[in-house]
Amino acid sequence: MAEVRALGWQAMACPMLDITPLAPVAPENFRAALVTSANALPALRDWPRDRLLVAVGAQTATRARQAGFSHVEAADGDARALALFCRTRGITGAHVLLASGEGYGLDLARDLDVQRAEVYSACKRVTLPNEAAAALREQRVEAVLLYSGKTAEAFQEALGAEDVTALSAVRALCLSEAIAARLNPKEWRAVTWPDPLKQLGPVI
Repeated sequence: MAEVRALGWQAMACPMLDITPLAPVAPENFRAALVTSANALPALRDWPRDRLLVAVGAQTATRARQAGFSHVEAADGDARALALFCRTRGITGAHVLLASGEGYGLDLARDLDVQRAEVYSACKRVTLPNEAAAALREQRVEAVLLYSGKTAEAFQEALGAEDVTALSAVRALCLSEAIAARLNPKEWRAVTWPDPLKQLGPVI
């Protein structure tokens, strides 16, 4: 939010997922951890801070360094980029852990032949926050930033008929093409990726 506002946007939070940490994972038998979200980092609280950690993107990598990890690499922001990054560097096999949310990472773990642990749950909210809903219906929203596929699904499922109609004047700014693929482009003024912060305007 602070970074968005620093770019001159009028920013409004519209959280659509409730995150619940699950059990931490012991570091024994693993030479590296892969994380597709910063929400997975609390599960690695007992890991040596010099153990290799590969993050899905730069923001998650920054959060990992803030948590004390010193050997952090970053892919280019989505699961496909993470898979390519790991394959080209040989970060595969049973001694690598993929720490992910419930229901996430199945294809990635299979692709890289790594072990997978579900370390947090993400429950969709069924309604928009009041402030965000009012802004959308009053046509005060230029764009919506969407940072995950499940967030995109939750946002759409929470919309009423009046809200869907309002989307025709709103841009969807997605973190990746995979997130954009979960949207119906006919409902939005535009659906774009992967550099949403370069497109200025007030957002929720």
